[in-house]
Amino acid sequence: MKLQNIIVILGPPGSGKGTQSKLLVEKLGYAYFSMGGYFREVAASNEEIKAMIDKGLIVPDAQTEAIFRAGVDKAIVNASGLVLDGFPRTLGQIEMFKRFLNDHSDPRFHLLFLDVDKQKLINRLLLRSKIESRVDDTDINLIGKRFDEYMAKTVPVKSYFSSNQAMIHINGDQPVEAVHQEIMEKLGLQ
Repeated sequence: MKLQNIIVILGPPGSGKGTQSKLLVEKLGYAYFSMGGYFREVAASNEEIKAMIDKGLIVPDAQTEAIFRAGVDKAIVNASGLVLDGFPRTLGQIEMFKRFLNDHSDPRFHLLFLDVDKQKLINRLLLRSKIESRVDDTDINLIGKRFDEYMAKTVPVKSYFSSNQAMIHINGDQPVEAVHQEIMEKLGLQ
């Protein structure tokens, strides 16, 4: 089956990318791929990746492409659509993403950005650490490091897509269902 639609969801740590991605998958029946989730899966058997995640670092692009391709290729078997959670995260990953689009005959894609107040993000991450037992959400210093990485590496991606592609901004400060409703409306799926 040809991959026809891709919805990319970007935002800072704790913005609700995973939650909103899963709601879209449930509603649309698309395949789902979380770059962060797949990195955590890989980290279970790869000490180098685990060490980077444990330090709140973004995995270097040189290692990311092979990991991305292996994971996403498994996710999209027989899929007409894909919800892509948290990729691309760096300017180098944009080139990987372009190659991926080209390899799949340039499917239509929408890029969503979840805008959330920083203090709300910190509160969400600390709460999530208790619910999901994620190491990268438990330490306030590590959360700060993740935000620094996000500002240095992912904000330029936001700027790139804002100037080169129609980016759809979503108010992520709302309750989960209101965010989902806004996404559906802005994608024209209501």
